[in-house]
Amino acid sequence: MNKIILILITLISSCTTSVKTEEIKNEQKTQEKFKLAKSDYTILTYTPKWHWTFNNVKPSQLQESELIEIEEVLKSAIQKHNQTQKNQLIEHNKNNSDDPITQTNYEVQLQGYMRQYVPVINNKGQKEVFINFFCDATDEKNWQTQLVQVEDGGNCYYSVKISMETKKYYEFEVNYSL
Repeated sequence: MNKIILILITLISSCTTSVKTEEIKNEQKTQEKFKLAKSDYTILTYTPKWHWTFNNVKPSQLQESELIEIEEVLKSAIQKHNQTQKNQLIEHNKNNSDDPITQTNYEVQLQGYMRQYVPVINNKGQKEVFINFFCDATDEKNWQTQLVQVEDGGNCYYSVKISMETKKYYEFEVNYSL
């Protein structure tokens, strides 16, 4: 009788472990989903009138898995950009001790911005994405259909391009004030 109870306890505990393992796997799958609210971003179809973004390209689409990949590249790009800004601030203050600055005004974040994604296929057949970030859409009524353009604006506006083939970013630009 004791052997039967021991076997039952072993079976029950192994089932519980299996259920917990499945719960963990499901939680990991949930975390792999693109988490930005649909109201905070749009995917625009490239048009040649946006010539400053790309030349000699064709419009493309984005899948959720690509949006997730882009997030990882963006995290790295922003971290590197902000570190560069901090280093420049330190250097400025070292060289201008009589006129120190307390913040760079050009550091950016991943959260708190509206986004416009413009996916294209370049002339080598590789997918690239232009991503336009801006703080607020209240002044931009057509932001979900028209690319937002501004002059200056500080760190409220920035953009970056990402190669989906290499998972590298380039042309990371903050709209510096003049």
